[in-house]
Amino acid sequence: MKNFLLLLLLIGSLHASAQQINTKLKQQLDSIMQVDQELRKLFTSIPQEEKEVILEKFGYTAKDLEQKGWEIVAKQDTIHIHRVKEIISSYGYPGKSLVGTPTNKAAWYVIQHSNQLEKFFPLIQKAGEEKEIPMTLVATMEDRILMYRGEEQKYGTQLKSGVINDPETGERKWQFYFWPIRSPEKVNALREQVGFERSIEEYAESMNVTYKKLKLEDVK
Repeated sequence: MKNFLLLLLLIGSLHASAQQINTKLKQQLDSIMQVDQELRKLFTSIPQEEKEVILEKFGYTAKDLEQKGWEIVAKQDTIHIHRVKEIISSYGYPGKSLVGTPTNKAAWYVIQHSNQLEKFFPLIQKAGEEKEIPMTLVATMEDRILMYRGEEQKYGTQLKSGVINDPETGERKWQFYFWPIRSPEKVNALREQVGFERSIEEYAESMNVTYKKLKLEDVK
């Protein structure tokens, strides 16, 4: 009898959790996240056939991609940030308790790809503290804000490409590089603290980038 009652309580708890998920909003955000990620594949090294499938899906041609380039993504980003603002205005940040996972990352992606990071960062911080999104996302957005300000990042999440002073050779040359990190000797401890599973060195290897400890003067 005791086990039966526990089972009923568990079923009731799971049912209550399912009822809290806003399925209509979840579907909207899932669609937004899919489009956000799919259009960005056009600027990666995927086969041309895959690019053509994506372009056709969104009503573009290979010639459109050649002529408009990133404008295709930027146009969709503008639509997405407008919709995410409406959602936030109605619900607050649409986190795990409202739309489940991984949909709780959708609004974050849209904000991360916008020019309004600083405006929304307090909301992102709060969502992280309340466990509505992973703290790794909070750290990643914080790093991007610091990079855009021209300041050193904290967690080593942001990479760029360009002509820099190579600290090992003294040459100025084009390469992919990690934006300078504030405390390189502490970066792995900070990464672990917020939930990153890989060290900065392991992350660099996964991105096929050589990790170099750069200073701001090397990249300016």
